[in-house]
This record gives sequence, structure tokens and C-alpha cells, in this order.
Amino acid sequence: MDQLSPGLLVGGILALFTLLGFLRSFVVFFFNLIALALGALAGLWTYNNGYLIASRVIDDYPEPWMVTTLGITAFVLTVVTIRKILAFLSGKSSQEGQTRTAGFGLPGGTFGLLLGLGFAYFMLTGVRYAGTIAELERLTHYIGGQIDESSKTPFFARLKNWIDESSLGQWHQKIDYLNDLAETNAAKLSIIQNDPEKFAKATASGEKEMIYDALPVAPAIQEAYRQHNYAAILQSQRDNKAPYQNFTSEELRRIDVEKALGLRK
Repeated sequence: MDQLSPGLLVGGILALFTLLGFLRSFVVFFFNLIALALGALAGLWTYNNGYLIASRVIDDYPEPWMVTTLGITAFVLTVVTIRKILAFLSGKSSQEGQTRTAGFGLPGGTFGLLLGLGFAYFMLTGVRYAGTIAELERLTHYIGGQIDESSKTPFFARLKNWIDESSLGQWHQKIDYLNDLAETNAAKLSIIQNDPEKFAKATASGEKEMIYDALPVAPAIQEAYRQHNYAAILQSQRDNKAPYQNFTSEELRRIDVEKALGLRK
């Protein structure tokens, strides 16, 4: 990672997608790759948010199999839908049996570039979201005494930090509509509130009591915490207006929980 920057990686993805858009012989592979990638992202997002989605339909807490079923269903439906859309846009139909040459060349390269941009955007968003979930899980284990400061940083958390420390990652944060640093830090604080000493250390700003009062742990969050449902903990902060009664989003974004607790240098 030290020798490879996120910008170089994204540039390579855009070049590959543009090239595949020009090459007619790679059309089937190209479309299947796009469909599988977007299907995996849709399945991952649905699985991580499956608890909240299912809870809107049933009165009781959802069973684990419901969340898994939602994730698999989203993956399959997305793959099928995306393949049909791409086949239609490229001029492929059941009557022709093969893709028309007119759909490629320069238009195909442009189309590949646009798809590459979309893929790169969702890839960065997905990695950042997976990294956040990994960070929440690590904090839970830390508060529970299962690990200490010397524990290894989870893979996706390291990837997230690698992206966020780059200029491309900092720019992407401004247009990332799934991940919000203020909400992420609010979710982290809701976890470490279970240990007042560590909470005070993480929020050492002279206003920690105000922060503590501004982040009440609701029963739904406590239930999600007991179930280790980190997506639900994160999602709950989007509906929680309490932190913003005393602090702005920028003030929440400036809190570095892992660094304050010694989990990251």
C-alpha cells in the first residue's frame, strides 16, 4: 500500500474499463464483471442494513436468516437487472444473438469510462463502509476487554485509512452519500459510552460531559449492541438528532476515537 496510491488504483480501473469498452471481444466478460460487482455491493449493503430493513416489516427483532436472505436476494436481483440493462444499452437483443458492432468503438469506450467511474465511486464507498463496520466491531471487542491497544488493525479498517489519508479519498468523502464521519464518530461514542473512563479519554475536549449527555443510548441501540449489529448502530445515528443539539457536525468529525484510545498511532 505504501507504493500504491488510491489515485493510481482508480486510474488503472478507469483505463481498464475504457479499454474493455473499445474491445468487442470482451463485451460479455465486461458486462458480467459490472453486474457481479454491482450485485456484490448491493448484496453487501442490504446485508449490513438487513436488520433495519426487516425490522420495518416485522414487530419483533429479525432473525439472522432474514438478514441473509435479504442480502442474497438483493445480489441476485441486481445482477439480473444490471445484465439486462447493459445488454439493452449495447444493442444486444434476443433476436440478434450477438452484440452489434455499432455499439462500440468510441461510444463503447466512453460508455466503459462512465461505468468505470461508477464502479470506482462505489468501490471507494463500499471499502469505507466495510472499514467503518470493522472499526465498530474492534471498538466493541476493546471495550469488552477482548483485545488491547496492541491488537492488529482489521484489514478493511486499514484499507479505509489508506483511502482517507490520500487526496483522492479526502475529495471522495465530500461526495460520499453513504458514509458520514460525524455519524460514524457518534456511533463509536455510543459504543464506548459503556466504559465512562475510555469515553472521557476519547472525547477529551473540555466538553465531554456535554457530549455524553448529547449521546443517550436508546434501547434500540443497546439491543443492536448486544447483537453485535454494527450496521444498526451506525444507521441509528442518522435518526439521532441529540448529538447535534450541542455540537456541530464538524466538531463531531474532529474526534479521532481510535487515536485517542491508542488503537491507532
